[in-house]
Amino acid sequence: MMGGHHAISGAAAWMALAGSASMMGHPVGLDLWELDGAQVISGAVVATGAALLPDIDHSGATISRSGGGLTKAITRTVGSVAGHRGATHTLLAVLAFTALAMLVGGLDHQARLPVLGEIPTGPVVLVGVMCALGTRALKGVDGLLLPWLVGLASALAIAVIAPEATFWLPAAVAVGTLTHLVGDLLTTDGIPFPTWPLVVKPPKRFASALWQRNGDVALPLLGDAGSAREWLLCTALTAYTAVTTVAALAGLPGMLAG
Repeated sequence: MMGGHHAISGAAAWMALAGSASMMGHPVGLDLWELDGAQVISGAVVATGAALLPDIDHSGATISRSGGGLTKAITRTVGSVAGHRGATHTLLAVLAFTALAMLVGGLDHQARLPVLGEIPTGPVVLVGVMCALGTRALKGVDGLLLPWLVGLASALAIAVIAPEATFWLPAAVAVGTLTHLVGDLLTTDGIPFPTWPLVVKPPKRFASALWQRNGDVALPLLGDAGSAREWLLCTALTAYTAVTTVAALAGLPGMLAG
């Protein structure tokens, strides 16, 4: 699945699971964690960027192009060790990304800024990075520096409207990274066997597009990455995300006033 499609899929998955608003009397999300509107919007920002994290193993991916030479070097190194759609595309990697988010989000450090006062450093850094990645993937802004400025501004805003990030921040990272795996599972290349690093390879006569000779598994409903079916699905996900975001934003003024 293409980078921008991963990003919008992460946002859509988060809104479907965490969304608590309604439109025309109908809920637009499952409200699994009973988050307020600010936390839902903040989590969507994080899930958008987190849905790109597994591609840290791919030197041509959005995440590689987001930080100049540094991110290119990181993705080349990870790719040379893990291979593309290898270790970073596993359930174990989802757990690792989520644990890292818990660690960074839980850092006991506050920065004091003019006007804004004290803000939690860890969550701001993490949200800023995720927002910058998502913004770049969705082509919201151009250039190398501007996505990071947008990410920083968004992170500071979120620190003000949703300062309690203990739960929703790692949850959004988990949703985003897991959605990436689902997206790649639906393409012909598939992802590593679910129990990786314990990989079960099929007997030669049972190997197929669903369970491949190298042990990868796929449910290739979308065909090859970038197919017309993938574009159609992500167009629908974009529309859903837009509707649910508008619904969540509509409830913010009342919540903030209260």
